[in-house]
Amino acid sequence: MNSEGKVCTYCDSVPKYKCPNCFIPYCSVKCCQQHKLENCIKPPPPEENNKITEKQNISYPTEDTLPLEKLQQLKNSGSVKECLKNPHLRHIMTMIDKSSNPTDLIAQAMMEPIFVEFATECLKVVQPPDQSEVYSSDED
Repeated sequence: MNSEGKVCTYCDSVPKYKCPNCFIPYCSVKCCQQHKLENCIKPPPPEENNKITEKQNISYPTEDTLPLEKLQQLKNSGSVKECLKNPHLRHIMTMIDKSSNPTDLIAQAMMEPIFVEFATECLKVVQPPDQSEVYSSDED
């Protein structure tokens, strides 16, 4: 057995490869061909990776940190999903995510109408208008 304790599924040799679909270890072309004769099924992703859980810790929470239920609402928002279909917006978001200074990039992005639309839709989800403000403005 190798130092990791893993062996080829078919011949008990040291595995050099893994099936990209089901991740079983195998050592050679011959064992790979044998595997292809079987019914290879991709395992379902673990549930905990697909859901936002309360177990997640936020390292540096601020007054702007959203509660997990608000993040879940963003994830399920049709209007937010519709905005994210735009490749230009996705590019902007990727650049912000990778930036060492995201604050400056967000300020620049606010000059882009698609980003403003996205930000507005996000705010509608996480900060719906206060009903008392709606009623007071209707009375004027």
